[in-house]
Amino acid sequence: MPMPGAGAMPRTTIKQFQQLRPPTFYGTPDPMAAESWLLGIERVFEVLPCTDEQKVIFATFMFEGAALIWWQLKKPLEPLWLWPRFLEVFNEEYFPEMVRDQKIQEFLNLKQGNMIVVVYNAKFMELSRYAPHIVSTESRKARRFEAGLRWNIKNKGGNIAKRIGGNVSRGQSSKRQSSGSSSGNSSAQQRNIVSQGSSRSNELPTCPTCQKKHWGECRMGSRACYGCGQEGHQIRDCPMKSKIQGAGTSASASIPAASN
Repeated sequence: MPMPGAGAMPRTTIKQFQQLRPPTFYGTPDPMAAESWLLGIERVFEVLPCTDEQKVIFATFMFEGAALIWWQLKKPLEPLWLWPRFLEVFNEEYFPEMVRDQKIQEFLNLKQGNMIVVVYNAKFMELSRYAPHIVSTESRKARRFEAGLRWNIKNKGGNIAKRIGGNVSRGQSSKRQSSGSSSGNSSAQQRNIVSQGSSRSNELPTCPTCQKKHWGECRMGSRACYGCGQEGHQIRDCPMKSKIQGAGTSASASIPAASN
């Protein structure tokens, strides 16, 4: 003999049901309003343990107006109402097959058009639930999603996640490449400036006294050596001649091009 309560569904009260604030249905002729109500009720049942019979009792408790009148006429027609049967009858009345077919066709015809990708994705997800057979796998869903994209976005390829989240990484990568390119260009420009500066520093000015090119004070007409600046010898006999020649242009600060 089974233990009392073994395998039994926990008893749920109408008070517990109401505490979750289930939506009220007024029987409006709008199919989307009926579907919205049904989604709200099923969301409550996902967290509240109920039998199929309890689901019918609790759901119809939220009927008001035209919906309550409709249920009062329907309820006596069957001795026992279970949730699957209730859904079938409810949908026939408030969300008929013709409307579902229209939603399926709307999904098949869905194109991005002027919508941004995020809005198109939201519309795609909303309509795809009417055609689960068309998007039964992630790959089929991705192909259908991409089929409705604008051609310029479609050519980029990738699935939904890549298209929405991947653009950020591509943008960041592009920024890094741009930054790297700018950094490289900046370095090249700096090297070029240094090179130009170096070239300009090697260009000797023309001396107004001797009309030759050299830096510093002109020693033409003086007794000083053009190399070391000391008197008593000429540049060809200068003991510093080898060092001056080895230093090159930078050491010829005051050496005119003509020899003394």
